Amino acid sequence: MNIPMDGEVEEGIESIFPSAEFPYDRNLLNDLSTQRSNLDGYLFFDLLATGIAAVSDAQDLYPPRDSRALHFLYDHIATANADILKKHCLLYYILKDYGPQRASDYVDSVLLPDAHKRLIDGVYALDRFQFQEAMTNLTHPSVRLQFTEKVLTTLLKYCDKGPQYIRIYVAVTSPILDTREAAIVYLDALSRVSIFSALEFVRTTPPEDRVERYRLLIDLCLSHGPDSSAYNIATLPLNDHEEEIVLQYLATRPDATAKNILIVRELHRGHLDNAKTVATSRQRQISLGTGKEKQWVAMAQKLKTDPSQLL
Repeated sequence: MNIPMDGEVEEGIESIFPSAEFPYDRNLLNDLSTQRSNLDGYLFFDLLATGIAAVSDAQDLYPPRDSRALHFLYDHIATANADILKKHCLLYYILKDYGPQRASDYVDSVLLPDAHKRLIDGVYALDRFQFQEAMTNLTHPSVRLQFTEKVLTTLLKYCDKGPQYIRIYVAVTSPILDTREAAIVYLDALSRVSIFSALEFVRTTPPEDRVERYRLLIDLCLSHGPDSSAYNIATLPLNDHEEEIVLQYLATRPDATAKNILIVRELHRGHLDNAKTVATSRQRQISLGTGKEKQWVAMAQKLKTDPSQLL
């Protein structure tokens, strides 16, 4: 089955989309509208159609609300200035709305390559927040998807396993994190999974960005709460330059958790007087917490009353 062009469009659409079938009821239309809103106004389908297959205004064409709109959508795909394989991919995506059998039959009829099928399966799943299915396909060695920033942002924002999936996705696909936003989302994900991996990533960023990234790493870890990786900041293996950046930034933060971490880092460095200064400062309140935080606050309180106990 090939896609007819121009004058043969009517015959082509009837062979691909039988008029007796139309899956776009109110529920599906509402679901896709909600997903497009969640994804900042653009489904991944919209980006593929516009950016790769040169189908303009895809977000206004899909999903079609009636048979006339379906004809209009098909017409735009069939006459787009793109190669036939890209058009097959877009039609396969749409046919997945008609059920797995019809979509599978289309793949067989046009001999859609496995890599392209996996790409569309992954994008289709990502648009519907079916994250495990999306990861299975988008991390396949044969698949390469653009829009890295949007992929990472979607995983972090909406997927329960987002940080873990982001770490896997970047490790497997090796995308170029060429925007500040993509790098920050990746750093955020790493800070939730392994602060040590996050530190290694910061060290790979351009030198002019590193001070900001070290500070951002601290902000991210502290924002995750005291029972998260925040307290691992106290034991990070930092060089002298990194140590200076981290200690100075911790000292400027007003929150108690940052001060507790600062105390323990100073103790680890053998700077007992500095730790005591932090612990006894009137401007730096030490607050009790739970778990590891409670243990370290106790250390700070011991330091305040008798520094020799911590030697």
